[in-house]
Amino acid sequence: TDPKYLRAMRLMSDFLGAHPHFQVHQHPQTFQIKIRSHWSWFYLCEQQLLLFFQDSTHLVTKWRNRLLSTTAELCLGNQSISINHLHDIIENDTYSKLDDGLTKSDINPKDRQNFSSCLKLTSNDLMIYSTF
Repeated sequence: TDPKYLRAMRLMSDFLGAHPHFQVHQHPQTFQIKIRSHWSWFYLCEQQLLLFFQDSTHLVTKWRNRLLSTTAELCLGNQSISINHLHDIIENDTYSKLDDGLTKSDINPKDRQNFSSCLKLTSNDLMIYSTF
């Protein structure tokens, strides 16, 4: 992401900064959003002038890259998942490649834009026998 665009998004959403000469949340066309109180992980001011969305392809590749990271931990609910879980599934003789379609190339962290591997990693078949 271009740092200028990221800074503009942060300023317009009042996330870790505000524009000194333009009070975004006092604009007459702002709308109100109610966020659930137990969503502590979700930051969004109640008054918004506009919203920013990432495309789903970008979001799922970011999720995949975090999953395949050796330094980051990905939490799903109360459990964590790592690349080691995926290695175990691939190496397990009980599951064939036909069961999940998952291969070693799908969990290669160097290929950061591999969308087809994202589809395999999020498939229902893989989730059924993944015990994290």
